[in-house]
Amino acid sequence: MACSLSEKIRFIERVFGPGKLAHNEKNLDVRCPICAPRDNTKRKLSIHVDDDRSHCWTCGWKSHTLAPLIKKYGTREQLAEYCEKYMPLTSSGVKKQILDAPVVEKLALPSDFKLLALMPSHDPDARAVKNYVRSRGITDRDIWYFKLGCSDELRWRRRVIIPSFDSNGELNYYVGRAIDRFRWPKYDNPNTEKLPIIFNELNVDWKKELVLCEGVFDLMKCPDNAVPLLGSDLHEESALFNMIVANNTPVALALDADMRVKKTPKIARKLAAYDVSVRVVHMDSDPGDMSRAAFREALNAAKEFDWFGAFIDKLDVASRMSLKVH
Repeated sequence: MACSLSEKIRFIERVFGPGKLAHNEKNLDVRCPICAPRDNTKRKLSIHVDDDRSHCWTCGWKSHTLAPLIKKYGTREQLAEYCEKYMPLTSSGVKKQILDAPVVEKLALPSDFKLLALMPSHDPDARAVKNYVRSRGITDRDIWYFKLGCSDELRWRRRVIIPSFDSNGELNYYVGRAIDRFRWPKYDNPNTEKLPIIFNELNVDWKKELVLCEGVFDLMKCPDNAVPLLGSDLHEESALFNMIVANNTPVALALDADMRVKKTPKIARKLAAYDVSVRVVHMDSDPGDMSRAAFREALNAAKEFDWFGAFIDKLDVASRMSLKVH
């Protein structure tokens, strides 16, 4: 039975609560029933009303149909109504009958992934990878804790593979770092969207101060309650940003030294706009190049972010650059 777009939107709002239609009038944002924010005005579940693809920017839920959500959080009558009137058709004209499980992109490590801690010493590539991580100040404890591994697949060979797991212990991302100086790209990762990913989420306690760093090797020098941005910015659309705001998690920004003037104040301003407490860790080098003890000392000395301090930092860097030029 055909239905109008307005009818479908009214049905979705009956199930999930009031929604907000995007400017393109194709995406309807509603409150996610999975992460269920206490603030009912937080609408982070985005539903493409034409084909029912849905994605929550907070918990990372993805599906190609609304049936699993309606089955779990709606009523039998709503599920029957959805299947009869609102479920979209496939290209062959068949309804998307996906009622028992969400359709998500299943991420997998390389098929021959092996834990580095268990690799025999006579394997030359594994030995080279181990030597590389130890040269970066990574301990045996870190190798086990972060489940570092390697693979003989051509794409991943002679790379240290750093996996990440979500709050349920499911693989949600991984990064492969080349150990050879002239290997390109230096870092490789699966072709998947980063915004829904919280790297190292399994080990995060949102009620304690969270250290934000840039890369995976920076992560290994931080306290256990830390997340790498996998870059130098924190997007407001990301699951990480939304979880910090939703839990009012205090943050310590530990970006690389060269980001101190440009990116650190920008991220601090974003978080401060949501009343998130932010401290800034001042370092003369990148966390990944420091010892754990040195980073801990810098973290203990971190100060609350303030506008005047950021302005002084900018002047200090500008004056040093001017001296280099002359």
